[in-house]
Amino acid sequence: MFDIKQYLNEKKKLLVTVADEIWGFSELKNEEYCSSKLLEKTLEEQGFHITSGIAELDTAFVAQYGEGSPIIAFLGEYDALPDLSQEAGIAVHKPITEGGPGHGCMHHVLGTAAMGAAMGVKEFLDKNNMKGTVRFYGCPAEEGGTGKQHMALHGVFDDVDAAITWHPTDDNNIWSMNFLATMSATFTFHGISAGAPALSHLGRSALEAVELMGVGSNYLRGHVQRDVCINYAITNAGGIAPNVIPDRAQVIYLLRANTRKKVSEVFKRLKDIAQGAALMSGTSVEYEQSMGTSELIQNRALERILYDKLAEIGPVSYNDEDISFSRELRKTFPEMAESSTFDTLKMLYGEIADQIIPQIKGKDINDVVYPYVPIETAKYGSTDVCDVSWFTPVAQVTTACYVKDTPGHSWQATAQGKTNLCRNGMMNAAKIMALAGAELFVNPDELQAVRSEFLRATEGKDYRKNFE
Repeated sequence: MFDIKQYLNEKKKLLVTVADEIWGFSELKNEEYCSSKLLEKTLEEQGFHITSGIAELDTAFVAQYGEGSPIIAFLGEYDALPDLSQEAGIAVHKPITEGGPGHGCMHHVLGTAAMGAAMGVKEFLDKNNMKGTVRFYGCPAEEGGTGKQHMALHGVFDDVDAAITWHPTDDNNIWSMNFLATMSATFTFHGISAGAPALSHLGRSALEAVELMGVGSNYLRGHVQRDVCINYAITNAGGIAPNVIPDRAQVIYLLRANTRKKVSEVFKRLKDIAQGAALMSGTSVEYEQSMGTSELIQNRALERILYDKLAEIGPVSYNDEDISFSRELRKTFPEMAESSTFDTLKMLYGEIADQIIPQIKGKDINDVVYPYVPIETAKYGSTDVCDVSWFTPVAQVTTACYVKDTPGHSWQATAQGKTNLCRNGMMNAAKIMALAGAELFVNPDELQAVRSEFLRATEGKDYRKNFE
């Protein structure tokens, strides 16, 4: 009997080498040329057929092995984040390149573990002489680039029977909650430049328009539902000379809410605020809207299969060096880091959080497998994995790859990208996903249950209407 777990243990050195190289590349969204090519090369060497540049995205690809049904997919990411460059394995903030990118969301192991899972299922099909197709989808630009959405709209997931993925976190869990839908837009204001103070009366300040829009959007927060989040950043203040009235300024807004429909409704109001700011400042405004992401179509049947494999593999193992490093790193965390973790658990798990919190309170590393709970509430976060779920059933597992309570998207996360804990978490994730994928080949009744739930959940829903 072929042992997927043993096979992946034998591939650990390869997977660690690939993950470490991607960590070193630290490429931003849609610029993951080295990272995607490394994954393509590795998968090709393992017997997969590669199709590069899918969905008109240079760094997106599909690796496929086998033929016929079912088609089971694994989703991998490999993009880094801006301004999170950091040396590995130290507990002080020390960028490798000042202002450079870094893997502060650990996508270097995300893509690698998903690749490992695809390799494991490929070997499982081979050794058992089974019919079917396994695919690895190389998905660029999760961080603000909605790569999977572009891929979904190009139909690359249409024939997939089910898709499995994961995310590095500080716990061992199934992401059974929903996620917030998003929409982003860049507003550019155009005014009239003039020297101040002598010619101020001739000028029309684009920066003042941006500031007025900020005032309006801040007041809007008091008139939307509680799940709506409004965030913005001024990307162009019009210059650094205070005695010159700027004729151009720019701000980017990111909206989130429980559903894409609600995000669109709030966006209409935000556009009115922008027009009002332009009128008050005597400027004009134009905007460029991004595609944004949708909410998740949850699939409990697939989540339960993934949970069974998580329970089989168990929590991530760690050693004394991991504990020592974690205690040094925790000194750099915000004071309320642990209580924030508990607040999130209470919001998502309700009364069950009272069972989880005592098991992890005061620990440096989370060594608990959370119970499976179908959660309807949305997590305070977003992902373009949700967009895939409108085309095929999707489920996500998490494993503890970094110290408990580590702030998300932080230099502290980047610093942990090559630790023993991170690598063990990656290997656990690869095994869990591979075992779940193999289960779908072995038990067609379980796959049928997954598909039936998906068809019920998506009946009458048109994904493209999310963007009208």
